[in-house]
Amino acid sequence: MSNRRKVRRLRRQPRVNLGAVAFICIILYIAISFIIYWRKPRISVYEVNEKQISNEYGCSAIALRDETIVTTSDDGYLNYYYADGSRIAKNSPVYTLDQTGEIYSLLSSSTENSTLTRSQRKLLWNDISDFHEAYSYSDYSSVSDFAYDVENTVMEISTTALSENIQKILSEHNLDGTYQTVVASQSGIVSYMVDGYENKSWKDIGAKDFVYANYEKKTLRTSKKVKAGSAAYKITSSDDWTLVIELPEKLYEELQKREQSNKQKNANSYFKLTFTRENISVDVAYELFVKDDQYFAKVDLNRYENQYISDRFIDVKVSLNEVKGLKIPTSSIVSKEFYIVPEEYFTVGGDSGDDGLITEEYNKSGEVEYKFVKTTKYFKDSNNMVYVDKNSFEPGQWIHGNGTKDRYQLSEIRKLKGIYNINLGYCIFKYVKILYKNSEYCIVKDGLTDSISNFDHIIVDAKTVTENDLINNYKG
Repeated sequence: MSNRRKVRRLRRQPRVNLGAVAFICIILYIAISFIIYWRKPRISVYEVNEKQISNEYGCSAIALRDETIVTTSDDGYLNYYYADGSRIAKNSPVYTLDQTGEIYSLLSSSTENSTLTRSQRKLLWNDISDFHEAYSYSDYSSVSDFAYDVENTVMEISTTALSENIQKILSEHNLDGTYQTVVASQSGIVSYMVDGYENKSWKDIGAKDFVYANYEKKTLRTSKKVKAGSAAYKITSSDDWTLVIELPEKLYEELQKREQSNKQKNANSYFKLTFTRENISVDVAYELFVKDDQYFAKVDLNRYENQYISDRFIDVKVSLNEVKGLKIPTSSIVSKEFYIVPEEYFTVGGDSGDDGLITEEYNKSGEVEYKFVKTTKYFKDSNNMVYVDKNSFEPGQWIHGNGTKDRYQLSEIRKLKGIYNINLGYCIFKYVKILYKNSEYCIVKDGLTDSISNFDHIIVDAKTVTENDLINNYKG
């Protein structure tokens, strides 16, 4: 037999696939991170913002003024010198009375081919623009107001043109004896609208007067001949005027409570009144009364009459409890306990420059040792008592005076309302002073030392965290 060599085959050692191992490690890392993240408790963060709020009610008001209707002495055609709402002096010419109509005819002929100037077109466009912006399908009365405004503007433009030519016409046609110039017997604001409210006082106003469907107003500017004794114009001689405001029952009750409370203090009651159209606001005293089972407030004013001289009905807003500050969720408010310490016991510690207190502690030998404890001043009241964290000190611990032998024992505990600020990545208690609160949000005072500011970030629900918690331990 031939001698054959046996060849022994070696088993191949398995090779480690480093790429696969790395891939598996990455998958495990992602899975573990995912599990850890989803097991974290969830928190919500809120950005603080400035806010101004008030209990605001939209109301209707009737304006009452010291108005006098001036009538004509003879039949004739009237040409006016002043625009509606103009303030005139005593003995100023208000209108001319043309008894025959010849002057009026000549004046009209002289302006037949005249065109509107840019400023005159702008007056008409302003009326149209104001109507377009304020029009509401639910308020048809605005249409009649618009018609009156346009008619008044057209008459103002035409009478202005007529007045410019009247002297020229009179001299050319020798017609001085057929017309007369009527002057104002008193100074005031002239108006060319009457509505039957001129002689009413605030005591005459009731619920029926606020039914706009029953309201009628008449413009006195006309191109027709008027009879003797007809109303020519109306003049308001005083800057003092009155608004009678129709109130909803809830607003009346709130104002009544305020009025009763202030009477006990011998003080007047006020609310904020805003004229809706012009967005003018003013604080006003008021007087409440009830008539025809409806609630009203009387308000006396001495400003802004000129802007509303042609308006009998005025839309206003009554605002109560106006508050301006920082808006935060009510759920973010948390209560915290503090010891109080006189401010003079605070000192600056070592090289750190931090504020703190010196505590008395006893070593094993029973000897007193003084230890500086860095202490945050959360709040200082009007008696210069500083609120310090209760958890930083033992109950009944003694505080040593700075450079004196005075001692103060921590015993009195007080509470503060605050929130958790997370600007630095962890929960820091910050004191807040609540100005207004409801079930959803609070308005707190801005500008307090060691409190919150606009655009700060806070925890929405204070119950979901504890003080000094790291935000990275939660998911948003």
